[in-house]
Amino acid sequence: MTGELLVEARDIVKEFSGTMALKGVSLSFKRGEVHGLLGENGAGKSTLIKILTGVYSLTSGQILLGGEPVKISSPLDAHNMGLGAVYQDVELVSGFTVGQNVVLGNEAGGLLVNQAEDHREVQAIFDEIGIKIDISRPASTLSAAETQLVALATLFHRKYKLIVLDEPTARLSAGEVDLLFSLIHKFQAQGITIIYISHRLGEIKKICDRITILRGGLISATLEHAEITEERVTELMVDRSKKDLETYNEGHATDDVVLEVQNLSADGLAPLSFTVRAGEVLGITGPVGGGMEKIGRVLGGIIPYDGMVSLDGDVVAIDSPSRSRRAGFALVPEDRRKQALFPNLSFAENVCLPVLDSLTRFGLIRRNLEISYADSVMSRLSVQPRQPSKLIKFFSGGNQQKAVIGKWLKVEARVFIFVEPTSGVDVGAIKEIYDIILHIAAEGAAVIVISSAIQEIMSLAETVLVIHDGRAVHSAPKRECSHDQLLALSMGARSRDAA
Repeated sequence: MTGELLVEARDIVKEFSGTMALKGVSLSFKRGEVHGLLGENGAGKSTLIKILTGVYSLTSGQILLGGEPVKISSPLDAHNMGLGAVYQDVELVSGFTVGQNVVLGNEAGGLLVNQAEDHREVQAIFDEIGIKIDISRPASTLSAAETQLVALATLFHRKYKLIVLDEPTARLSAGEVDLLFSLIHKFQAQGITIIYISHRLGEIKKICDRITILRGGLISATLEHAEITEERVTELMVDRSKKDLETYNEGHATDDVVLEVQNLSADGLAPLSFTVRAGEVLGITGPVGGGMEKIGRVLGGIIPYDGMVSLDGDVVAIDSPSRSRRAGFALVPEDRRKQALFPNLSFAENVCLPVLDSLTRFGLIRRNLEISYADSVMSRLSVQPRQPSKLIKFFSGGNQQKAVIGKWLKVEARVFIFVEPTSGVDVGAIKEIYDIILHIAAEGAAVIVISSAIQEIMSLAETVLVIHDGRAVHSAPKRECSHDQLLALSMGARSRDAA
């Protein structure tokens, strides 16, 4: 990192239909630094980076690049200036190979594409930065983690000066996180500036040279690396102490078994059995991609399975998402944008989908009832801004997650399944979502939380199940578990070695 300023934002203001998203933000990014950008959902982080990358135009203020004022009116402008981003839901051209995606728009030979030269260039880049992915593979076959790494290589190939990484480790395994951090250090050595957006404070402390915290559309503080502590960052983000945001499930389970699973198996998932009682939260953890996610997909009717599933003593067949819903399951998936929400529909239209029958008359939706229902959901879940008619894509990640949960609140589901429920959600909204989950359990539902975040499992669960390489390697009441033990088990240690 040098002391040279690469990008400066001076008194940036952004207004959306009377709502001030940014209220005069000034900050700078040094050449070759990793600069963390933190804040609650809705604090203005996404708005700021979309201004820097040309997605939004600013209402007032000034951006300087290398000390010179610039106007960034479109993503193409940002691209030409060397400013880019890799978002959580990054996508590649699925019909192209990995190599074709990396050089897309910058192919050797111009109109007469020299594919052999392109492949040599891409392979050299992959070798340099340590990505071990076959460049001839179709992009459609890549995992989410591999897609993200290829997107990073694309920006490296294009000689970007500044790269925004938005929640880059949300879907990465521990080994993939190590590779990402290695790539970031190599980018730094090339003088590339990284803006690192994450709610994982441990990562922020490990990887960032400086951090800037936004709150309510204003700069709360900028901290040097030595000043970064979890307690300080939390207080600056949410104006509440870390202690006030802690959650612990004291126990709501009764003796009534709601869900019984016997010898459940699916592709890559060895047979396992478990029960969940009324009021109980079963926490399922393990490494990303280790098989735990398939339990949610089975119970949600997404993938086929063998074995027996009983609900309130009756055997149920779950061969489709609709059968799953009718049986009494409510699945809140990890990827809310692709799997649970329609981005171009309003908050009201999204949360009312499961209960449309009760909101129609003569086959027509009664909009006043739809708005009233959505408003009640917003009130119960503390969604801000309280605007049911606003498109869901314009709400923060935390409020989008609340919308997914809100869809099921009045459907009388017997089993709620939450998969990575706070992925990409800020520390303040995490507490609110935890409270919602525990309230659902206290009302008598059976709850399953599937999460790779061990502290999340320790906060929410009464019973813990660890899945590694598709097998159940540990099952016990939470009171008999420790954080270090579960971490060791998730990494492949034997139960007796992890105790």
